[in-house]
Amino acid sequence: MLEIKKITKIYKTEGFEQKALDHVSVNFRQHEFASILGPSGSGKSTLMRVIEGMECADQGNCILNGIDLAKSSDKKRAEIRNQKMGIVLQDFGLFNDQTVKQNLQLPFLIAKRSIKSANIRAQEILEYLHIAELMNRKVQTLSGGQKQRVAIARGLMMDANLILADEPTG
Repeated sequence: MLEIKKITKIYKTEGFEQKALDHVSVNFRQHEFASILGPSGSGKSTLMRVIEGMECADQGNCILNGIDLAKSSDKKRAEIRNQKMGIVLQDFGLFNDQTVKQNLQLPFLIAKRSIKSANIRAQEILEYLHIAELMNRKVQTLSGGQKQRVAIARGLMMDANLILADEPTG
C-alpha cells in the first residue's frame, strides 16, 4: 500500500546542510497500524510531509497504491492527499470561526462532492466518535480534546486508504 524507498531529504540554508532523512526505506501494508518514533529533530515530521506529498524528497520514492508521489504533479498530489489520505495535524488544522460541520465538509467541497453526502458522512462519523452534539458548534468553543476528535473525524471523512496522525498521542 505505501512503500518508502531510500528517501533522502536535505535542508540547505546559507552554506549549512541538515540531512533530515538519510536513505529511509519502509513498507506499510493495508490494515497495518504503525508508529514512527524518535527524538525531536530526527525527521519524523519531514517523513510525514514527504508521505503527504507536501514536500518532495531529494532522492528516493514514496509510492502509495502504485503511484509514485515524487513523480506526480502538485495537483495530483493534492488530489491524492484529499481523496486517499486522512491527515490529522498536531495543531488540529481546524478553522476556529467555522462550525464542526463546516470543518468536516471541507474535504468533500475540495473533491467537488455534494454537501448532502458530506453532511450524511459527517453525522455518521460524529456519532461513531460520540460527539454528534458538537455538529453545529463553532470550533473556537470546543475544548482541546473535542478539537482533537473533530480533527480525527475530518481525517476519516473521505474513507481514506491511509490515515496519518502527527503526534497522535497528544
